Amino acid sequence: MFTMESSVEKAIDCYYPGKGFPAISVTGKDCALDCKHCARRYLEGMVPATSAEELLEVARSLSARGAKGFLLSGGVDETGKVPIADFLPAIKEIKATTRLRINAHIGLSPTAEIADLVQAGIDAFSVDIYGADSTIREVLGLEASVDDYFRVLRDLTERKAYVVPHICVGIHAGKVDGELSALESLVEFEPRALVLISLIPTRGTAYQDVEPPSRDDLLMVVKTARRLMPTTRILLGCMRSRSDRAVEYEAVMAGVDGIVLPSLETVKRLEEDGFSIRIKDECCAFP
Repeated sequence: MFTMESSVEKAIDCYYPGKGFPAISVTGKDCALDCKHCARRYLEGMVPATSAEELLEVARSLSARGAKGFLLSGGVDETGKVPIADFLPAIKEIKATTRLRINAHIGLSPTAEIADLVQAGIDAFSVDIYGADSTIREVLGLEASVDDYFRVLRDLTERKAYVVPHICVGIHAGKVDGELSALESLVEFEPRALVLISLIPTRGTAYQDVEPPSRDDLLMVVKTARRLMPTTRILLGCMRSRSDRAVEYEAVMAGVDGIVLPSLETVKRLEEDGFSIRIKDECCAFP
């Protein structure tokens, strides 16, 4: 863990993906689930591409304007899978004809499809990780288990894919319920990077009136992750509550290596403390 007395260079990565790294939904606004923290609201802000032709058109446009890449995601079916495998030919063409990098969120894709997706050339895979079956059932409304999500992680790892686990702190009504268990289970995978996000109480969802996770809870998760995985890059991702921006600075002191869209005040404090700010204009999932 970094200490203020350390002789190692103090540096923090600050990510500003912007229009150069948009999120694309292969299902448009459709999703079979009605998750309490999302209720399809976040699909509304994504670029729709529900056919291979649309995906290719969007990718060509992004490439022409010099974008770095895109997140390929969407809603899930009743099994929890994002149907990205349906777009395999388009993905292969994008990788063969452009320099765009793809970060894919595939949900509970089956093992056979995962093998095909890795071979297609996808650059990074973002995998949601949970630590309690009750969270999956009660928040997502999905008849799946913690082991199902770790199976996806294992399938990707065994195929030498670059995979980045994501843990949403407080996803279960703002309370920590399984996050520490998820971290303990992640240790054996030795992930190169871990993205921590947090519940955003969102209007129109079942959780619109709940409190986001407290500063103490978020920092507890950060500190535990750093202790358990001392060589893993820990990042504060874009999908997180902004209700307490001061926690960003404290998270860096607790071991975070990078922040997506940090506040100006956070950047100023880090600079005043002697940190070198490394600006990156793409997704934090990439190495």
